[in-house]
Amino acid sequence: MKKTIFFLIGLIVFGATLLGTGDHEAKAATDYGSQFFTNVELQNKNGVATTDFKENDRVKVVYNWDLTQTVHSGETMTISLPEQLKYVSFAPFLLKDNNGNAVAEAVVDPINNKIVLTFTTFVDTHTDIKGSMFFYADFNKNNIVTDQTNPITFPTAGASTTLDVMIHKVNSGGGGTVTPTVVFKQGKIDAKDSSLINWTVTLNNALVDISDAYYTDVMGAGQTLVGQVKVKYRDVDKKEISSKNENVTLDANRSFRLELGNLIDKSVVISYQTKMAGGQFSYKNTAKIGGTNITEQSRNATVNDYSGGGEGGGSTPPPVNPPTTNPEPPTTTPDPPTEPTDLIAVTPTEPKVTTMTDGDNEVQIYVVKKGDTLPSIATKFETTVQQLKKWNNLTTNEIKVGQKLIVKVTPKKAAVQEANSATPTSMTTLPATGDKNSGLAELIGALLVATSAGFLIRKN
Repeated sequence: MKKTIFFLIGLIVFGATLLGTGDHEAKAATDYGSQFFTNVELQNKNGVATTDFKENDRVKVVYNWDLTQTVHSGETMTISLPEQLKYVSFAPFLLKDNNGNAVAEAVVDPINNKIVLTFTTFVDTHTDIKGSMFFYADFNKNNIVTDQTNPITFPTAGASTTLDVMIHKVNSGGGGTVTPTVVFKQGKIDAKDSSLINWTVTLNNALVDISDAYYTDVMGAGQTLVGQVKVKYRDVDKKEISSKNENVTLDANRSFRLELGNLIDKSVVISYQTKMAGGQFSYKNTAKIGGTNITEQSRNATVNDYSGGGEGGGSTPPPVNPPTTNPEPPTTTPDPPTEPTDLIAVTPTEPKVTTMTDGDNEVQIYVVKKGDTLPSIATKFETTVQQLKKWNNLTTNEIKVGQKLIVKVTPKKAAVQEANSATPTSMTTLPATGDKNSGLAELIGALLVATSAGFLIRKN
């Protein structure tokens, strides 16, 4: 008897494990590739469509997309970048509607040279969804030929679109020397964190004698200072003499000032970081140096944010049961007093189910529809959430549209009559349903019935 019970338990666990694995595979998100991308266009730095560039030009790649079928949150679209181009920024970006709601998130995969768009819950509640996406790229000089047309192929509509792009060679200027400067400033977006700008200021490369030198930095809008400011002194050979870190705060003019002392045969390098608030393309800073014996000199520096972007939108479908526009007028005849009753939720019609036979049981299967939740389904079929989770081998309350659920298990009359002479068992938990595992569920049901019959014969 003990061996039979252990075998029965093992059989149930084995069946649940196999079915659970099948459910996990069925939940894998769908990737639509370039299926919904309708067209692609190249633009120059001024946003003008063109296929004529110089080899060192920055290219803006613009895609339009249109969802021609229903998609769900978590599903993706993936496109590869042609080998003739390389990404400028690896920062993720959002495609938003006019109200600021995210429709999809784009993530750049620099290893595989791809962009992956993942849809948000926006697509679960809207229809007629479409939008656009853009990102910036440079030419990969190892994979282009200058002074002639280069056919560049982009994935679109599940196939490809080829653009004939003319790429001109840039001839560098003659030799010559660079005149030493008193102030020079440049900025660059951080390679690891695309929301940060690394600013570097070089002072007195010309090695002018400056008494009581000072430095003033004016920070442009849309950015905040991060951390300390590092000051490094160098000798005539540009070797570091000393360095220090300064804690600074911005005044009302968004500027800070550093006292540098006398610069005699010395140059200075100042470096710091700012964080971009986002929402603008260019970020500007100004560097100034002065002293008691020189006129103040300044230099501006601008950093452009070449992160990608885009937009999307859709229509909100009308309610399933819109309110009537001509309600019945209220009756003037008072109703007789009635006993107070509690308000309860009533299902107006019986939900559509499919009945199948599994061993000695009749099993009712319900297909999840939009708006269903596990508690609402439990109410419809007068059962509990816990019982639904047992029947369907669910570990959470998460369900999805189109999923098949066991909602009722009823013993057949023949099975009830046969069991009248035996001790009733509590075998009410069935394997989870699924398109791939329905046959396996019937097999396990049959095995359970056979095992139960053997157990009853042994007991008698």
